[in-house]
Amino acid sequence: MCGHSSLLLTMGLLTLLCGLPRFLRQDNGGEADCSGSAPCSLAFLSHNPLSLPCPTASEAEEGTVYWQYLDLKQPHAEPRTFAGPQGLRANRGPLGKLGSRSTLRGGSLILSQAQTSESGLYICRSGSTTLAAYRVDVQDSSLLHVSHRGLGQSTLVNRSLRLSPGSVPGSGCTVWLHTRWGPWQDCDRCGAVGERKRVGFCYATLGGVDEEEEGDTLPCGLMEYHLGQALPRRSAELQLETCRRACEREVGSADTLEMAGAEDWWRWSQGTALDGLEPRSLLMEFVLLHVREDVRLTCPGASVYTPASWQRGSTPITRLELLRAEGSNGNHWLDDETGGGVYHINRVQPSDRGVYRCWVGGRKVATFHLALHKPPPNLRRIARLLVCGPKILVTSCALVFVIIALAEMLRSIWCE
Repeated sequence: MCGHSSLLLTMGLLTLLCGLPRFLRQDNGGEADCSGSAPCSLAFLSHNPLSLPCPTASEAEEGTVYWQYLDLKQPHAEPRTFAGPQGLRANRGPLGKLGSRSTLRGGSLILSQAQTSESGLYICRSGSTTLAAYRVDVQDSSLLHVSHRGLGQSTLVNRSLRLSPGSVPGSGCTVWLHTRWGPWQDCDRCGAVGERKRVGFCYATLGGVDEEEEGDTLPCGLMEYHLGQALPRRSAELQLETCRRACEREVGSADTLEMAGAEDWWRWSQGTALDGLEPRSLLMEFVLLHVREDVRLTCPGASVYTPASWQRGSTPITRLELLRAEGSNGNHWLDDETGGGVYHINRVQPSDRGVYRCWVGGRKVATFHLALHKPPPNLRRIARLLVCGPKILVTSCALVFVIIALAEMLRSIWCE
């Protein structure tokens, strides 16, 4: 197998440093068992939540489950605890920032707003026992390649390249760069034309030339660690298409997450843990702006992994319509990083006033009332009146004086 020596070295490091007895290679289509000490390899998008289940945490003694992190750029360091029971957190440095955005729910880890710098090894432990382990690649959402079938846009083309001689043991091997797609999400609305999306991550396969050929497959960032060299940059992807769905059942039902053949990263990251991120109450916000000011309306609980939709007044908003308007210098647009969780309006105009609503997973979660300040008085007009006022007064007085003088002269003539 290509890179066999390097693979054995990686196995040894993980066993020695992290107490992990074996290295799990994920096949393209199989399910991963992420419990125990074998690390799964998963990919996520930055600026979105990251959820890592710890399946056997419920069997551990209460208050003993904690999470550790190891930066793969520092393989000789020891994993360090950043989140634990009873609010235990690292207080300083990168681990402190990581811990401040971490929440444990039933032992599972939920990290809000994951960052690319937080790629690495995550370990769930109870005492000295490893309950679950993940090698995580947080891919940059700002580089996301977005395509919409309604506009005839294409997804990225898979490519293969040959490693340079001497770059890794067994040089001359082929690396296949491709997108691993998750399942299509539910249509974001029912009873009207809506949209649905799916997320794809950059994956690399050693020694493979297509999906059918076996090979060591890892998210692109983790493959770079494994090879010890950079690969050509390939972004994650977001694909959208128009859809229509009858209002017969709730969006986001459990059956959509149990689709046969769903990729490992989706099955493991989109479980019930993320459900806890959705707000339990409706957000109602009054937004007061000045004309030509920019505004961001953030839909609570929305992420690239969940169906999210917007409505202005009684009119549904679709990304397809906004993209078409953008070609005509439209000032309304949805962000790519969260898959439409943030509604942007650039240089607000009086015509933009109104009520904006958003839904996540078919449930309304926020209402924004956008209003504008009253325009300031026209200072130039006021100044003009102040300057011209005396002139008008003098002219009026002079005119009255002339009229009176003429009247007196006519009276004198008439009386004679």
